Parts: sequence; structure tokens; C-alpha cells
Amino acid sequence: MIRKCCHFPICGGCTLLDKNYEEQISNKKEMLLQLFEKYSIDKPDVVKSPELYYYRHKVQLPFSSIKAGKTYRTALGCYARETHEVVNQKECLIQDRSLTAVAYGIRAWAEKTGSTAYNEKSRKGFLRHVLLRKGAGTGEILIGLVTNGDRHDGSRSISKLLLDIVQPLIGKDETIVGIVQNVNTRDTNVVLGETEYVWWGRPYIKELLGKLKFKMEMSTFFQVNPYQTPNLYNEALKNIPDGARVLDLYCGVGSISLWLASKVKEVTGIEENRSSVASARTAASLNEIKNAKFIAGDVAIELPKYIAKGFDCAVIDPPRKGLDKKSIDLLRKSALKRLVYVSCNPMTLERDISLMNDEYKLVKVTGVDMFPHTDHIEAVAVIDKK
Repeated sequence: MIRKCCHFPICGGCTLLDKNYEEQISNKKEMLLQLFEKYSIDKPDVVKSPELYYYRHKVQLPFSSIKAGKTYRTALGCYARETHEVVNQKECLIQDRSLTAVAYGIRAWAEKTGSTAYNEKSRKGFLRHVLLRKGAGTGEILIGLVTNGDRHDGSRSISKLLLDIVQPLIGKDETIVGIVQNVNTRDTNVVLGETEYVWWGRPYIKELLGKLKFKMEMSTFFQVNPYQTPNLYNEALKNIPDGARVLDLYCGVGSISLWLASKVKEVTGIEENRSSVASARTAASLNEIKNAKFIAGDVAIELPKYIAKGFDCAVIDPPRKGLDKKSIDLLRKSALKRLVYVSCNPMTLERDISLMNDEYKLVKVTGVDMFPHTDHIEAVAVIDKK
């Protein structure tokens, strides 16, 4: 059954809402097949998402102003396709329902307090983005407000007003645990700045992934589809030999590392973001996992120190742009027997595999549909030393 959204196809959030899910999966399989057809592997399969709607547990929406008669009103929503014009959201079929309700409450709060929306051309206005996170396993919700200015005067009183508006909009098993202001005064498309103030509560949510406990702040990277994340991580897990010594490159908050820990002898995560490394170490302690450690540093710089230490495998989960040339050269020359490459961009995945093809052989590729109703797909590639 195809469900309709009043913003489709103008909104850039979803691109495939006019196709049933089986057709979406078929198209994603075909895309992977064409991309990797030059390799001698079986036809890639795609793991379907257990939930097709309301799966996003992180919501990031820009503010804007729209003309309403002779005045302007605050708008909040996704950008229209291929523009930076904000679609003033009335519904969303892929965001968690409670996060959507909180977002609309924040829009009402902004109008009530007279908080102005940021204008990209004039670089004026206070509110730039809303960033919301919800723990699927805990029901905790964190409200983030990205602003074009320093700490708001009277943040305590306006926080109370915001809580009074949004708390009644969420479920009885959910709770707002914090309101955080992130300051970003730069002329940039990068959403978050470097300075944060806690207006109320605490700056993180607690989350459960399977039996694992995590703390997630505003800037923490974590998969947005918690229903499908275990399937993604299990795809990596099943391709790692029992008792292996594993490197986890671009490990973020250590979620893959800790997911592997019960099966492997040891796992060492390397991550450039020091805040993420601190979160990974906290998570290892929370879960009483002793065979995982985490290193803060650039992969290309830290990798030579570890690939010569008898590690068997590496899990690689880089940003969308894929691997840099130095890291590829280091991996090519390494003695690692297996690479399990987790990619949010199959095109850069194929590029990187082709650059290692003299030393490594692609064994298989599996798609994991983390983002139903969009063109995006995660892929897990198993790559063995020749």
C-alpha cells in the first residue's frame, strides 16, 4: 500500500513515496547489481527495514520565515528538493511521531516568544535549526536549538514555557530530559557550531541498542533507524571470525565495536572526534566490556601503529565521502585478512574497492535499507586478502 504525504513530491525528505516498498527494494537491488556487476560476486541482496514509517529517531529541521498576508510566520520543515526553501511541515511519514509533535510545539513556542528565524541571505535571525533525538529503548528526548547568537537572555523562563508546550504532546512513556542551545554564527551549511549551553536538564539521552547502553549528545553520530540498526550490525558481525582481533576504523561512539565485543578476542576503535571517543569509552564502561579500547586520532595517522600488531580484520565505517588515498594505501599494504566495509554511499564504496583490487578481492555486498522511501541505502561489503 502506498501512503500519501501532503508535502510529496515538493519536500526533499522523501523521494520514493509514490512507489510501494517491494518496488523500492527491487530498485535498490538493481542499483547495487549494476554498481558491482564487474566483480565476480552473487547478486546483492537487500535487508528490508522492519518499520517502513516513523522510523527516524533523529530529526533535524531548519527554521525560516514565510509570508502570511501582510506579516511573516515562522516555518519549520525540510528543504524543498534541490533548494534551500523550507517546506513548512504539516506531517511527516518517516519521523518518529513524538519528535514531529515536539518540532511543531517548538514552532509554536518560537512564534509565542517572538524568536526570529535565521535568513541565509541576510544572516540575521536567531533560530537556525531544531535538532531532536529520542532513545528508542528509553523514551528519552533531547531538544536541541541551533542559534545564530549567544546564550538567550531569560533562557530559564523560556525553557519552562517550551516544556509546558511540548511535554503534553508526547507519550506517557516518553520524557524530555534536556534543552540544549548550540551556537553557530558562521556563514556555512554545517549545522552545528562548537559552543553549547544547557538551558535545562542534561545534554544527553540514554539509549539501549539490544542490551547495550549508550549516552548520546546533540552531536553524537548514531544510526537514525533503531529498528534496522541491529540488522546492519549483525551483517558485520556474522562476517567477523570468532576470536578475531579487530580494528574498527571511524568507530564513532563505538556502537559497532561493542556489538562485536562478545564474539572477538579484542577490538580497537579509532576515531578522530574526541567527544565520540569519550562516549565510546563511557559506553564500554557502562556495559562492563573489557576487550574494547578506543583511540582518538586520524585513521590515516593512527593506522600504521596498529596494522602491524597482528590484527586479523578491520571494520571500516567512513563518512559518506569514503576513504582517503593514504588510508587506502595503508590498507592495501597491510596483512589484514578481511575488511568488512560498512558504507552509507555505495558509489564511494565501489570506488574504494576498485582502488584496493590488486591486493583484496570483493567477496559479497549486502544492502541494508536504513532509509525507506528515500534513494539512500547502506551497504556492507566483505573484502578478503588475495
